[in-house]
Amino acid sequence: MADSSFIHEIIKPTNPLSVWMYLHDKKNVTYVAPHWHQAIELSYTVFGTIDDFVINQTHFKTNCGKVLVINSQEVHSVYARNSRSQAISIIFPYPLVSRLYPRIEDQFIDINNTEKFDAIKKEAYIKLQTNLFKLYQIMKSDDDYKNLKLEATSIEILQLLIEYFTESKSEYNKIYGTKEFVVNRIQMITKFVNENYYRKISLDDIATEVNVSKEYLTKFFKKYMDLTVGQYITNVRAQKAYYDILGKAGNLTQVATKNGFSTTRAMNKAFLGIYGKNASMIYKEDNN
Repeated sequence: MADSSFIHEIIKPTNPLSVWMYLHDKKNVTYVAPHWHQAIELSYTVFGTIDDFVINQTHFKTNCGKVLVINSQEVHSVYARNSRSQAISIIFPYPLVSRLYPRIEDQFIDINNTEKFDAIKKEAYIKLQTNLFKLYQIMKSDDDYKNLKLEATSIEILQLLIEYFTESKSEYNKIYGTKEFVVNRIQMITKFVNENYYRKISLDDIATEVNVSKEYLTKFFKKYMDLTVGQYITNVRAQKAYYDILGKAGNLTQVATKNGFSTTRAMNKAFLGIYGKNASMIYKEDNN
């Protein structure tokens, strides 16, 4: 998967484009810990499957051609074991979207559940898939006009999303029942963990930061994130360490220490649960 630089508001468009895009074609298990950002993100499965793509507690398993959209400030995570799968991620910076379409402030993109589409939306969905596969082919190409084609195609994809799949946020709240205070609190918790994962973090630290009791924090996080605070901290540390190993940012002991693990053994245990391989195995494979 792409690096974690886009987690929590830090959206950097792929130079010289207006959007951030990435082709996931690594032959590794993919895990991205729950996170959020203000931007609007699209995922398109080109080949293979994504085993578990979670958006605001709703679980999706994708197959070839599946389009998923993560609206602004929706907590999401990704887990994929299929080493042969390929997927495209496009992140549209929120200022870009709101500048081109100011009404997005009161709307959201509703595309993830295709079974409720009418004939018009079904046709638009096929056009969207066609453009996304075209984008995939452009990303794999290498010619003088590549950036022009990527820019034009990505904006056309955004246009299709907005023209055919937007709904009012008031309707969104009726459908999903997501309360603003829940989103804000989850954002505060996950932001704190992502900014402090490299040091020892206690439940008391997080509870104080969010201004709730430790008991409330434990129940709240488990209810809305479907994992414990401790599991989330471990998962974030493992994801950061995974990228450090692939980036050859030190030996295993250095990577473990840098990312908040007390020992390499603790890091190995976390990796085994997430990636199906311990950190030592991944380190050896990447250095062969």
